[in-house]
Amino acid sequence: MNQKILITALVLVVGLSTLAVLEVSNGFISGLVFDQIPYNYTAKVWIPPTHPDDPNSSSLGGFYKINGKGKDFQFYLKLSGAEESESPLDYTAEGLNGTGRIEEIKVTSGTIYSLLTQDVRGTMFNTIFHGYMNMTCAAWTGVTYFKNDGKNFGGNFTIDGTMTDWEGNYTLKWETFRIAATADYLWYPNNQKSVAKRVQRTYYL
Repeated sequence: MNQKILITALVLVVGLSTLAVLEVSNGFISGLVFDQIPYNYTAKVWIPPTHPDDPNSSSLGGFYKINGKGKDFQFYLKLSGAEESESPLDYTAEGLNGTGRIEEIKVTSGTIYSLLTQDVRGTMFNTIFHGYMNMTCAAWTGVTYFKNDGKNFGGNFTIDGTMTDWEGNYTLKWETFRIAATADYLWYPNNQKSVAKRVQRTYYL
């Protein structure tokens, strides 16, 4: 009887140790739990004027939605009235659509606290993960790869347009009441990177 108890205890210890190793190394348990969770989030987005000192330069506002279940999600961005001032090759009233996947996710103590306090943004910034999203808008397609390692949250992107291409990176920072997305990218006519122009802008989510 004592031998059976000892064997059971050893099996339990080995099993828990294996799960602990899997969780620390690749978020095994977090991934299993996260795969069962549906989510739906909507928030405002604001793009400041390109030239703040120019009275003719206006800002853009709208909203974005993220919904999904587990590691697979959909993204939608709508900028109100932008189709009236933007080229139909760059933006139309249909907005930007994205389909993404979170390839790895690891829950931290900060994640749990944010969930308990119903802090969606805190949950996003305190959880370790990485993944990608394919995007379509107007006449272009693109892809972005993102990563949050617990200290830095950002990614890179490439966009293939009809007449123009873009590529660059971005960093997300959590401010008091909003998320600031600082982008540093190049844009240039198709396959003419030698004449690329650099742009640095901040968007607010």
